[in-house]
Amino acid sequence: MRFNELTDLDIQYIDEVYNNKEFSFDTRIKILSDKYECSTRTIEKWIARLKLTSKAIEESPQFKIAQEKEFNKKSKRFIISWAQNNTPVHEQFLENMKAYADFINAEIHIIAGRYKNPTSVWTANQAQEESWASEVIEYLDANRHDIHKYVSIMSDVKIQPTAVNPMTGLEGLSGINSCVFGSPKVQLETIPVLEGNAPKMMVTTGACTVKNYTDSKSGKKGEFHHTLGFTIIEIKNAEQFFIRNVTATEDGNFIDLFYQVKETQVSRIKEVSAIIWGDLHYGHHDKKVFNKTLELMKTINPQNVILHDVFDGKSISHHEEKDPFLQYQKEMDGTNSLKKELDDLLIGLDKFKEWNTIIVRSNHDDFIDRWLKNTDWRKTVTPKNSLEYMQFSSAILSGEAPNGIIPWVINNKYPQFITLGRSDSYIVNGWELGQHGDIGSNGTRGSLQQFRKLNRKIVVGHYHSPGRKDGALAVGTSTELRVGYNIGASAWLQSHVIIHTDSKAQHINFINGEYTTLK
Repeated sequence: MRFNELTDLDIQYIDEVYNNKEFSFDTRIKILSDKYECSTRTIEKWIARLKLTSKAIEESPQFKIAQEKEFNKKSKRFIISWAQNNTPVHEQFLENMKAYADFINAEIHIIAGRYKNPTSVWTANQAQEESWASEVIEYLDANRHDIHKYVSIMSDVKIQPTAVNPMTGLEGLSGINSCVFGSPKVQLETIPVLEGNAPKMMVTTGACTVKNYTDSKSGKKGEFHHTLGFTIIEIKNAEQFFIRNVTATEDGNFIDLFYQVKETQVSRIKEVSAIIWGDLHYGHHDKKVFNKTLELMKTINPQNVILHDVFDGKSISHHEEKDPFLQYQKEMDGTNSLKKELDDLLIGLDKFKEWNTIIVRSNHDDFIDRWLKNTDWRKTVTPKNSLEYMQFSSAILSGEAPNGIIPWVINNKYPQFITLGRSDSYIVNGWELGQHGDIGSNGTRGSLQQFRKLNRKIVVGHYHSPGRKDGALAVGTSTELRVGYNIGASAWLQSHVIIHTDSKAQHINFINGEYTTLK
């Protein structure tokens, strides 16, 4: 084939392949060489003569309109998803999303995503200009919107859909604002802020288009993590907002909080598979969040209630034992009484006795066991804790407390509670819920990056900062946001995770003790 025989479609195809960074340079040239049955040197000459660029998307009329997209300043709720160019939408999911938007009176924005895939049947059959499915055109968005004093929709930021961590390096892009980025992956990060500032969350949306990736390593990884989903933003007032992700099943149906949307019909759910509380640290817990969550549980009827770090351990904390001034203060106000701290915890756990409650073995629960092992009761144990020291030591020596003192104390009062050991597993609807998150593989320090590599989806605690890396989720905290030792900038956020009956997981993020404007 000669250069002057190339059609406009040929030139577009060459542009697509040449600018597709999913393949190496040599591979791209080889693909073109094989297709047009000429040498690689000839292909390189054609590319030089064509002076190819990757500006086709800016020339698309659809994209130009999307760049001018505005939002209704009177809107109080927003649904944001992502659509790939030259790719069909998931019709049932989009219809469900529109039905839910009507039900909650939300404005829809679909971020215009771009991906070069010359192997796609839809790309091969596309018109000369890049385009998006007709069903999303009225919602298509490529602009940036500050929809609230503390929230931005970053539709103008184009992220490669195969990016492993889509939000890496974008932490400062929205200033102090929480922000939403378009991506077919669903991820969540919290960014540290100084005390008194509004919390900052970064989330990606999930997609409303079907899977359409290259046949490459990164393409196959992108296909595996491709998620039907959207982000909801709710504006309550000038200071308060709520953000959460919603993910759908393969048939396009989904559940958000206490509403199910199935085949465009919205109904109330009767139960959820599990609720995983943010780390409790009873005594430091936020009373408003605590009571609000108990109210929510009566609405959603969880079949399993998972608790992390139920015990705080302030009375015998090894972190504070060498501070004489703090020890004096604790003696004066009585907070160095282990018995009182445990009695208060047991009173608090009484609220959970009507539920199938699972206590995950956590690092703060270990404080008592560590105290027993490392403390000489004759020299350093305050007299008010001496009896507890003896009783608990006896329980360990007699084999009554194989999983530690906290599980033993709890089960003596609430034998119906399931108290897990360090290596125990507890699986609900395909999710591993039995690990706290402080210990990773082979005894190393745990992290979401580690847990995302497991062969099972997982929800952990420990970090006090909610997060999501694809199938690895972390709850936040149920404590007050400042408890004395998290000084400086902090990413703590009061946040739980719900496992719905359709096996999809969803964070519930609290701002000023509330999590939604929905009734």
